[in-house]
Amino acid sequence: MSATLGAPVELRVSADFAQLPVLRAVPETIAVSGEFNLDEVSDVKLAVDEVCSELIKDAVVDAKLICRYELSGGVLHMRVSTITRTGRRPREDGFGWHVLRVLTDSISVTHAPLGAQANEFLTTVEFDKRGAAADEEPPSRDKR
Repeated sequence: MSATLGAPVELRVSADFAQLPVLRAVPETIAVSGEFNLDEVSDVKLAVDEVCSELIKDAVVDAKLICRYELSGGVLHMRVSTITRTGRRPREDGFGWHVLRVLTDSISVTHAPLGAQANEFLTTVEFDKRGAAADEEPPSRDKR
């Protein structure tokens, strides 16, 4: 059965490591409601933890972390954004990024300066996780 949640869920929290349990719990709940198996739910939680930790580490003082989750057609789409203080994008050649590639079905990062001085950057990481249920055919209702 292919699951769809409906409206996207968006969280705005302080870019603080103390928020990680909440940031993991929301997509976990969505994945469970979308009939993801236990391994897929764990992958979602680990991916969210890695992305949020990376962004929190480089966030400006008093920044908000904006997390958007949307379940559609058995695929959980996630987007995490914050204002970062350096021109450094999340490292795509490091171990953490390798783990994210393994845990997710797709991942991308955007990083753009805010304003003319370019001392703050909007950094966004988007990633998807497909549940096994997304690949299953719905049961046939034809009983001939």
